[in-house]
Amino acid sequence: MHYREHMCTCQFSFCNEACAVSLTILLCLLRYIQENYSKIRDVEKELENLTLEMKLTAGPKKAALEHLRKMIEISTEKIRLAKVKEEQAKKAWEAAAQVVKDEEDAKQKLCDDLNHLVQESAATQYTKLEELKKRLESLNPSRASVEVSGVNTAQHATTNSVSQPPMSQNPATPTGPLDNGIEPASIEQQQRPAEAEKKRRPSNARGRGGVMILPKGRGSSGSGWTGAGFDVDSGT
Repeated sequence: MHYREHMCTCQFSFCNEACAVSLTILLCLLRYIQENYSKIRDVEKELENLTLEMKLTAGPKKAALEHLRKMIEISTEKIRLAKVKEEQAKKAWEAAAQVVKDEEDAKQKLCDDLNHLVQESAATQYTKLEELKKRLESLNPSRASVEVSGVNTAQHATTNSVSQPPMSQNPATPTGPLDNGIEPASIEQQQRPAEAEKKRRPSNARGRGGVMILPKGRGSSGSGWTGAGFDVDSGT
């Protein structure tokens, strides 16, 4: 009897201890669950807030991203067109530079041809002038004698003016005024322009290239020669 009571008491105490331990464990689990549940609720709330924010900002962000994408596409197209224009301008510049070079080469060639033609023309004209001079000398043999006689006349007049004694040294000439009222100084001044005119006549009668220019005769008794040395009557 005592043994049974003792056994029942032991079992009861053991059950009480087991219940206490289980209760303690349950309380700990409940506390842990409550703490974790509160954390889970906080995370859920943050997730809900983020979801709501994404829903609210998704439209504007998508529109902004679309706008940026379109702007990038437009910029890319502008760059492509600018490169195309650059290539076209480069080709046009190269073509213009080639045209300028061709024009400069053509101009230089024309200048060379012009210089060559001018030289040939000058040489031809000089040759024709020499031939014309020879023909004039052969057709007018008296021209050289006339030129020489004119020079001799001028030299003779100069010699006479130098060798002629002054009027004041002539004993036959009175010291007073002449009968016509002209003094010797006036006569000497009149002779000097005449002598200078005689000196200038031979030089004025010579034309370009050493060709003698004879004065054209007046009236029916003229020789028919023009100022250039051609015979009008004979047609040469």
